[in-house]
Amino acid sequence: MTTFPSTPSLIEQRLGGGPGMPPVLANHPAQSVTTIDGWKSVLFGLPFLLAGIAIECAALNMLPGRKNAPDWLIGLIGAFFFSGGAFLVVHGLRGAARKAEYERESAARPGELWLADHHWHREGAAFSAFGSMLQRLMAALVWNVFLVPFFWVGLNQRGLGRMFLVVASIFALIGIVFWARWIHMLADFFRYGGSFLSYDEFPYFLGQKLRVRLRASRHVASMNQLALTLRCVQEKYVTTGSGNERRSQVVCYELYKDVVTLAQTQLASAYAGCDMPVEFRLPEDQPPTTLVQTPPTYWEIEARGKAGGVEYEAYFLVPVYRRP
Repeated sequence: MTTFPSTPSLIEQRLGGGPGMPPVLANHPAQSVTTIDGWKSVLFGLPFLLAGIAIECAALNMLPGRKNAPDWLIGLIGAFFFSGGAFLVVHGLRGAARKAEYERESAARPGELWLADHHWHREGAAFSAFGSMLQRLMAALVWNVFLVPFFWVGLNQRGLGRMFLVVASIFALIGIVFWARWIHMLADFFRYGGSFLSYDEFPYFLGQKLRVRLRASRHVASMNQLALTLRCVQEKYVTTGSGNERRSQVVCYELYKDVVTLAQTQLASAYAGCDMPVEFRLPEDQPPTTLVQTPPTYWEIEARGKAGGVEYEAYFLVPVYRRP
C-alpha cells in the first residue's frame, strides 16, 4: 500500500501534478472494489457480519433488552452491518481462491500465464451499458437508504438530535450527484446500448501492433468524433491523512496512453462495415497485464464521444502481455 502524508504539496503530486509521477485518472472505473483483499478482508469483515446477525436477532425479539428505536429501524441498521461484513468476507474468500487458482494454472502452463491471469474471452471484450447504469442506480439507492436512520433520529429526538437532521439533509443534497450520474448513464444506455471490442489476435504482446474492431450502436456514426484511447493503468491503494482522518482509496494511475481520433466522416465510412477497425502500436518498455495481483495493472481501450447531447463512454480490457 502506498501512503502519502496529508500535506497540500504531496496531495497535488498524488493527483498528477508532481514531477516524475504518472497522472491520476479521476472518476475512472477501477478493477479493485476495495483497498483490502484476501484473508485480511475476511478477518476485517467478520466482526461486522456477526454484529449484523446480533442486531437482526434483537430486531426479531430473539435477544432480551430494552429497545430505543422501532424494530424496522433496528433491522435496517443490522442489514447495513450484515451486508457490509458479508461483502468483505465473500470478497476476501473469492480473492484467496483466485490466487490459489492462479498458482495452480501458472505452474501447469508456465508459457501461457495470460490464461491463468484472467478469464479472458478470446473473441473480445463486451461493455454493458446496462450493467454500469444498474451499478450507479444501486449506489444512489444505498446512499439514500443509509441516511434513513439519521433522519429518524433528527426527527424524533430533540436537542442535539436535530444535528442529525441537518447533517443528513446535507448528505442527501450531495446524493443528488449520484442521481444525476445515474440519469446520464440511463440516457447513455437507451441511446447506445452495449458495445463489443473484437480482438484480431489473442493475446497481444508488448512491442507489436494491436489491432481491434469496435462494434457499437448505429448512433455512434452520428458523432462529431470518437476518441479511442489505449491506456496502461496501474492501481494503487493510497492512504491520506492520519488518525481519525485517515482514509484509504483505490487510485488509478495512467502509465501510458495513445489516442486515435475518428472524425464524423471516418465514423460513417467505418460503420458501413459494422465493425470499426483501430490499430495501435504497443510499446516495449511498459508493464504487462497482471489482473490477478492486488492491486492490478492492466491495459484497456476507452471509447468516448457524444451525439445528440448524450455521451458515449465504454471501457474494454485488452490482453497485453510480455512475450515468453
